[in-house]
Amino acid sequence: MRTLLASIDRFFFRRISASGFGLMRIAWAATALIFLLFQWNDVLFFYSSDGIIPPELFASSFRSDFRFSVFQYVTNPASVFAIYLLMLAVLMCAMIGWKTRLSTMAATVLLFSFHERNLLPLGGGDTVLRNFGFLLMIAPQISAFSIDRARKCWRQWEESKTLLPPLKMSIWPWRLLLWQFIVIYIASGLDKASGNMWLQGTAVASALHHPHFARWPMPVMDVISILSPLLSYAVLVFEFGWLLMLIPRSLSQELPQLCAPHSVRRALLLGGILFHGSILLLMNVGSFSVAMLSGYFGLLLDKDFVDLRMWINRKFANRKSQIVVLYDASCLLCRRSMFVLLLLDHHHRLHAVNFRDGKLRNNYAPDIAIKDLDRSMHIKIRAENFSGFDAFRKLAWHLPVLWPIAPLLYIPGVPPIGRIVYARIATSRNRCSDGFCMHETQSDR
Repeated sequence: MRTLLASIDRFFFRRISASGFGLMRIAWAATALIFLLFQWNDVLFFYSSDGIIPPELFASSFRSDFRFSVFQYVTNPASVFAIYLLMLAVLMCAMIGWKTRLSTMAATVLLFSFHERNLLPLGGGDTVLRNFGFLLMIAPQISAFSIDRARKCWRQWEESKTLLPPLKMSIWPWRLLLWQFIVIYIASGLDKASGNMWLQGTAVASALHHPHFARWPMPVMDVISILSPLLSYAVLVFEFGWLLMLIPRSLSQELPQLCAPHSVRRALLLGGILFHGSILLLMNVGSFSVAMLSGYFGLLLDKDFVDLRMWINRKFANRKSQIVVLYDASCLLCRRSMFVLLLLDHHHRLHAVNFRDGKLRNNYAPDIAIKDLDRSMHIKIRAENFSGFDAFRKLAWHLPVLWPIAPLLYIPGVPPIGRIVYARIATSRNRCSDGFCMHETQSDR
């Protein structure tokens, strides 16, 4: 009996990384926000009393059971648009993680309200967004990659110069999300297999030539349609492949590595990225592809983040070594800058060193004068030293969030401007309203 209870507890409450659901929250809110912005000019037409469904038609247009919408009570056009603006605001808050739980719950309730007010403009992507929003609303931990979390980490950093441990959560929301994907794909696969076009290999060609959905001219679709038989069968294999996720863990452990749960799940996620990415690229089908891809983040587990980090560190040999960042812990701006760098260090390569601590300075930078350290941030990568703007430019290649701007920092003309701006900021970093601040001398700051 004890073994059974332990198995049940492990099945529902095993601790996993909350990073996947944090990324899912960001992607979900961004997707809903973008597609709601597309309706800016049609809000009153779709959802107000002056639109296509006036209050007199409510009884015949809506279901009466298990339905909730704030627009049952608010129909005035001005009020409807105000709620629309509120919806955009709370989605933005949910995306950046300000009052994360409250904003996510409010965004989900308002999303349901808009969708229940008018079913006519809805598609499959809207249903997916509602389901994912509900899962985020009830999940025990969704504040990873949020402003709320960053504030807690900052307080910890100021007190102990360490960051909080990675967020964890129970696995049951992950299992609910996985089940949603299995139901969606298997139901879709059964529907496809019940007809002839998918089995005959003509379905993809037919969809690509539909004038309402095609993004590209027909000659382009003609070329792609040559692959229709192969793509049609590949879609069926992909969708029914999600049945493999139902294999019990006790059985999967005996399977070869290629059939292990992590390998199967990663292969399905890769297949889904190709499947939905291709639909998004070739066809105009609303929010469905983007909504589905946003949910993929929630299926990522601890091992996925660890393996990805190890793969990147292994792939780029010059990124294996630790990067020592020498900063001034007596300067508030420097402490904040170091804190932000550590938050962005997803590959765990940065090592923060307070050069005001004489012992640490002698251990890590005996060859750098303290006046030079006081003038600008220094980093040490193997035997090389970089300072100021050049140090920041070097760090940009090691922080994934900064990868998009890293090449821009080498454009002719940018480095001189960057060095001037950095020098100006560094010079005034200790300035107070009444002159220059004195450095704090505590070695633990």
